[in-house]
Amino acid sequence: MQAIVETGEIDGALYRIDIPANWNGELVLNAHGYEPVGSPREDPLGFPGGMEPLLALGYAIAASGYSAQGWAIPEAVADTERLRVHFVARHGTPKRTWLVGWSMGGLVALASAERHPGAYDGVVSMCGVAVSSETMFARGALAPLAAFDALFPGVLPQAPGGLADASLPPAADGNAIEAALAADEARAAALANHFDIPRGDLTGSLWLYYLALRELSQRAGGFPADSTTGADGTEGDEAALGVRIRRYVADPAALAHVRDTGRLTGAAPVQVVLQPNGVDPIVPARFSRGYAALATQAGRGEQVRVLPAVGEGHCRFPPETVTTALEALRER
Repeated sequence: MQAIVETGEIDGALYRIDIPANWNGELVLNAHGYEPVGSPREDPLGFPGGMEPLLALGYAIAASGYSAQGWAIPEAVADTERLRVHFVARHGTPKRTWLVGWSMGGLVALASAERHPGAYDGVVSMCGVAVSSETMFARGALAPLAAFDALFPGVLPQAPGGLADASLPPAADGNAIEAALAADEARAAALANHFDIPRGDLTGSLWLYYLALRELSQRAGGFPADSTTGADGTEGDEAALGVRIRRYVADPAALAHVRDTGRLTGAAPVQVVLQPNGVDPIVPARFSRGYAALATQAGRGEQVRVLPAVGEGHCRFPPETVTTALEALRER
């Protein structure tokens, strides 16, 4: 057959389909990661980075650009499923259909499998958010931001309600964050070590967490995260860092939105492979491996395999890693 490249738009989401001349009859749906609101978009959509090895092996690749930017989990899940349905209508039913999600796309892929269990044969989460939105924003974004604000007061944008104040600007000053960290490297190292973020990446991670937290607050219509207390939450952070950390209470309606749109149950209706990075400043291991614990709690732990960590830097893998992860999934 002749290779096919198809681009277009479905319900506001740009998409791209690549079918190689040596198509093996299997389809991989690609779920991309977080895209800040207002980021420039390609039209037509380009080929998804990191997926080249799978195309070379004969897999068809379908990728949605999503109809919304930001922490757009509900849109991304719906857009990915619409693209799958479109592929079947246009090119026939594949022998098997897989999901590969990157970063935020890991949550998109896992949520897609839970909500459309008959549509997919398995999930690979690459450097993925493999926990619910609620957990990722409470422990992965709010916790390090609140700890930084306590250790380096006055550096993040200030308002009476702290990080929960609706009047805050959408982005923090990255230069100010780095200047504060550089002025007290001992505190900076303690913060980085406690949250498993390399010191060299700490400024960028905090800047991104602030941006995503403000964006989700706008999307949810209120502050979307509770401070997580207890030994694994604020009290543990305080004990490790030696500073009093401000507590936050989520707006009930906003938290309900986050739980409704970004939940994971651990149901694992299909086989799942989790591929974490060795060092990841954005999605540390406790989040990229989190679905294994969720599945175990749900009595489905045998459905999930965690591969050895590979590569340093968020979603920075040797090129063969995605092939190895998908083959590990196909062998299960």
